[in-house]
Amino acid sequence: MKAFTIFKAVTKNWIRSRSGLFFSILFPVLLLLVFGAIFSGIGGTAQYSLFVQNLDTNTSGQPTEISTAFIEALNSTETFAISDIPADANATEYVRDKLGPLGGNIRILVISKGFQDDLLNGTLKVRIGIIYDTVTYFEPYMTDKQNAAISQGLSQMQQLNASIPDTKASLTIMLDPADQSAAMVKSIVMSVVNAFNYELIGAENVVEFNEASVTTKRYSNVDFYIPGITAAFIMTNGIIALTATTTEFKRRGIIKRLSLTPLTKIDWVVGNVLCQTLLNLMLAGIMIALGWVVFNVRVIPDALSIALILLGSIMFSGMGMALSGFIKDVEAASAIGNAIAFPMMFLSGTYFPMEIMPSYLQTVSKALPLTYVSEGLKHAMIYQNPEGTYINMAIVAMLAVVFIIVGAIVTRWKEK
Repeated sequence: MKAFTIFKAVTKNWIRSRSGLFFSILFPVLLLLVFGAIFSGIGGTAQYSLFVQNLDTNTSGQPTEISTAFIEALNSTETFAISDIPADANATEYVRDKLGPLGGNIRILVISKGFQDDLLNGTLKVRIGIIYDTVTYFEPYMTDKQNAAISQGLSQMQQLNASIPDTKASLTIMLDPADQSAAMVKSIVMSVVNAFNYELIGAENVVEFNEASVTTKRYSNVDFYIPGITAAFIMTNGIIALTATTTEFKRRGIIKRLSLTPLTKIDWVVGNVLCQTLLNLMLAGIMIALGWVVFNVRVIPDALSIALILLGSIMFSGMGMALSGFIKDVEAASAIGNAIAFPMMFLSGTYFPMEIMPSYLQTVSKALPLTYVSEGLKHAMIYQNPEGTYINMAIVAMLAVVFIIVGAIVTRWKEK
């Protein structure tokens, strides 16, 4: 009952604080809107700017048919916003002038002179070579009459193939090493080149590619971000907000005056934890409701995910109370809270897959409490995998008990 009194007092204080309201609810909501707009595809498909200089022209100065067809193939991907560079211009200088003083990513694809002729010669040579090799391979299995009929043709085919220049069409791609999308742009261009090559030599796919989902429901990209963002802001509310608020109470002498009341330190800790738990449940509900309305998300929190949100709230609130027991200065509390929370946010796989991190950072990630809240919520809300959720819940529950005990121990009514 005494803890509930603390809960009511702290909750009223939070409601009256405009900055607390913003950072506790509005900030994660804004982040969800930003991530949702980026990854949901609302407003159109993202395109990469690409400047193309076509040096392969015919006698009248017009682009050749095959070079034009290749540019159309690039356009058909709907991935590039293509701009032409005049054939007589310096490509790099032209692009810099076009981008202007504010700059931008320089991405240039140059189609070399003779692209069509080299491509036709190369394609013809490959096709003849395939026919010749195929016939030669089956020659031991043919009758003498069949061999006699084709031997003259093979000889002529060999002579024709030898007379064709051994050339390859040339493309040059120029990218800025500082461009974070450079690898993606290069990969897409190479995919188009390979498809163009296969089409010219008449190759057909003999491997069928099927796609199946590991989840029973089909989710959008935004759905996968909801559990991570929810876990991240359970963490920031517990570590940053609670640490700063409790330290402010300490500076104003409120905690010192609590020593004159019948309240115990565990009442104080539990009351703050209850307040943060209520806040985090509200936050999760608001974010999921907003996702339903704006991005048509399909994730629905079940009993396991709600239980994990409760346990995560207790764990991170315990961390915040433990930190505030060691910190006297409000500014230091905010700085230390941010120093702990933000690296944890980006190293726990909340926003970026852990697989893209170096191995040593993956090891660090496994030691971070946020990893288990985030992974547990994904198992509960996305994968419908109770076993995975239970394992993460057990780890979070053990850490919650540890941090609550530590928070009660280090909390002091009076400073020495």
